[in-house]
Amino acid sequence: MRDGRPAEGLPYINAVRRRAAIPGHEAEMELTDQLTLGEILNERARELAGEMQRWFDLVRTHTLLSRVKAYNPDGGPNIQPYHALRPIPRTQMDGTTCCYTQNPGY
Repeated sequence: MRDGRPAEGLPYINAVRRRAAIPGHEAEMELTDQLTLGEILNERARELAGEMQRWFDLVRTHTLLSRVKAYNPDGGPNIQPYHALRPIPRTQMDGTTCCYTQNPGY
């Protein structure tokens, strides 16, 4: 999709959606429009729910702030740009002889 060929990705995401469909409702699950980044992120959220991959997906695609604000009523008001980086653990910073500083905002 990001290579400029979204139509080529549509059969693959539809195969995943058909596999997860209630028997007899496979056609209702298929995407018929052009594949978008939003559809891919939505599908990965459903497929990988609770598997700790979501943050990485959203940071990598530069959609963390917008999607958290749009879809997370608890996190939306609190999300800030600095949340795209994780805090460096204190034990890591204390265990070095160099001049590490904490990521901005933490």
